Formats: sequence, C-alpha cells, structure tokens
Amino acid sequence: MWYHLIGISGISMRAIAQILEKQGHKVTGSDLKLSGHSADNVVEGIDAVIYTSAVTADSPGWVEIEKAKELGIKLTKRGEMLAELVKNYKVIAVSGTHGKTTTTSMIGLTLIKAGLDPLIIVGEEVVDLGGVVRFGGGDWAVVEACEYDRNFLYFHPTITVITNIEEEHLDHYPGGLPEIEETFAKFASQTVDGGSIIVCADDKNAMETVNQIKNDKIKIIKYGLEKSNDINDLAFKLSLPGDHNRRNALAAIAVASVLNIDKNLVQSAIKNFHGANRRFQIKGEKNGVTVIDDYGHHPTEIAALLSGVKEKYPEKKIMAVFWPHQYRRTKDFLERFPQAFANADKVIIKEIFFVPGRDKILNVSGRDIVKLINKSDPGKAEFIDRDDEIIKNLKKNLSADWVLVTVGIPPIYKIADRYLNENQRSC
Repeated sequence: MWYHLIGISGISMRAIAQILEKQGHKVTGSDLKLSGHSADNVVEGIDAVIYTSAVTADSPGWVEIEKAKELGIKLTKRGEMLAELVKNYKVIAVSGTHGKTTTTSMIGLTLIKAGLDPLIIVGEEVVDLGGVVRFGGGDWAVVEACEYDRNFLYFHPTITVITNIEEEHLDHYPGGLPEIEETFAKFASQTVDGGSIIVCADDKNAMETVNQIKNDKIKIIKYGLEKSNDINDLAFKLSLPGDHNRRNALAAIAVASVLNIDKNLVQSAIKNFHGANRRFQIKGEKNGVTVIDDYGHHPTEIAALLSGVKEKYPEKKIMAVFWPHQYRRTKDFLERFPQAFANADKVIIKEIFFVPGRDKILNVSGRDIVKLINKSDPGKAEFIDRDDEIIKNLKKNLSADWVLVTVGIPPIYKIADRYLNENQRSC
C-alpha cells in the first residue's frame, strides 16, 4: 500500500513511517520542516493519508486533508494508525501526563534483557533503543500511548501503565482535570480481561482514576516510593537523578513482576540508562559549566528536572533558560511557574513559542513569568528573547560553579549548543 504522512518529520510520525517501510509499504510525506504543505502532495494512487492532531483547519497541512477528501482517499489519525500497527502484539501501553518516554524506554529495555525481543515505540529518540523504534521478533510491543487528543483510546493493552495524571492539553480537555481523569479511566478500562493495570499510587489523581475501574478480571498493581504500594523498593541507584525517575524505574519493576522477569534483570537493564534525547540530556561541559537540555514545558516537569539537577550537582548554582510552549498552556499554568523554578538560582525567559493551528495568541507573555518569579525573589529572573543576547549573558555570568539548563520547546537546545561550541569572547 501507499501511505502519505502529513507531518512526517514529527517524532511519532517518523516511527510510523519506519514501521510501514519495514513492512514493505510505500511511504511519502510532507512537513513544514521539509518542502512545506501543498495539495499537490496528495495524488491519485495513495491508499491512505495519515495525519497528526496538530493538523487542523487553521494549519498549513489542512490543504492536504481537503485534497484527500476530494480524491476519496482514506484519512487515518496517527493514534489510530499506531494502534493498528501493534494490533497483533500483546501490548504494554504507557501513558500519563509526565514520564511516558522514560518509562516506556525502561520497560522496553527490561523486556530486551529478558530475551522477549519486543517491538518498542517511543516518543523521542533513545540512543539505547537505536531511535524512536526498536524492531523485535517477539510477541510483545511496548508503546508510548499519548493522551493528547485522546489518541490512547485506540489501544486495548494487555498491560496498561499510568505514571501520573494532571491538568494538561486543556485545548482538548476543556473540562479540566475531571474530563482528563474520565478519559484516562476509559483508557484503563480497555485493558483486556486477564490483563493488568500498573498505576503510580503516589499520584492521587492516577489512583482515583484507576479506582473507577470495576472489572475483577483486570489486576491492579500499585507502584511508587510510598511503602504502602505493592512495588516500592528500588534496591539500586539509577544514572538518572530525581524521585520521578525512581518512580519510572519502579514501573518497570512492576511490569517485570507481571511477566515473571527477575528483579536482577531489571537492574542490569536500566541501572545505567541515560535517558531519551532532551530528557535530562547532558550536552557537555565548557569552562567547568555542565550544560543540560530538557524538553520540559509543564511546571511539574520543570520542577522535577531542576530537583534532579540539584540532586546531581548539590554544590553548584543553576542557571535555567526557558522557552515557554503555547500561549494557552502558559496562561493556564502561569501562577505555577515561579514554584517550578524554585531550585534555579537565575532564570532567563524567552517569549512564548506560538504553534500555528494549535494555539492562538492570548494576553500573556514570557514577561509575566518573569514578573511573578521576581515578585517573591527580586532579580532572579530576566526576560531576554534574542538568542544572541542570551548567549552574551551566559558567557558573561557563568563560571565553573554553575550548571546551565536549557528547557522548553525544542529549538531551545540551540542555545545550549551555541554556548558549548562558540569561542569564548568578552562581552
């Protein structure tokens, strides 16, 4: 068959493209990062057009949707296609507001070590897995199942993992947390009879959600750092710092318990796991300054990241450079950003990154985050939108007793790279 993917450069779409090509299908695609979108990209002979939730009537890729409709070509959402590709596997689906990629990776590495040879699909490049897809010949598929636009509802897992539940993606969940919990409960209820739901019971929202499941044919296993949980003992130290990563590791141990995989195998599989691309990614060091990049954009993710940095580098000060993602998210969580940066000693904020088709410009700015941070800690935060000016600031103010953390929408990593690679010069 011939598949055309709108937004083919996106991580999740890249994974689908690789799997389809591996199966022998013809794959074409379009993306703003490539030659752009055009109705001419969709032609007679294409059997199906796959599109992401980011393609809306307000986005450039919509012209290709309209052309597909005109030609009578089947339209398939990314989440539906992903579920279709793993329908013949026993699926371990990992979801939650935070921690999906790391947890999916840890579980996948555990199954590899146990000789189960799984197919693994993650939401970011993972060096230990060889990319976003790890092909395997076994019966199991370990899949990152995203709640955005309810994409995870296409899955019917054998094992469902829920890491945590919090307000996020409110453009698709206008009812807030109750609507999000209701949708997660539906996802969890789709676990097959005889299967297991593995839930982080340290997270109140996740536990309340799973408690809605009334099916005695599904086993519920609780994990977390609290001693009351079924799985609570992490008997080894991880390379990745932070309680959030220790909980992710406990999720892998919980899955191992279901599959009768020895705990020692889990330790050998994940103890030295260095994480996914842009998840606490240590980019390098310059003049004694360690540089870390992370994708975090939600206040909870930023707080967990900086807590991990403080744990790993307790004697150093932290400079955080943050590029907020989406006006709606920034406005919704504005009051929570100051606490998210509690472990940072200095903070630089860029202007909010606008996402065409998924966002609209609202009455909120990166300057508002700066004002709120400085309200309780005067002089801690600074608004600088130009990358050149940020680099000047970093070169002038950072010394060997600092850690630099770039965090937020992907292009922020370029600041980390420039700081590391440009020649030091006086400013």
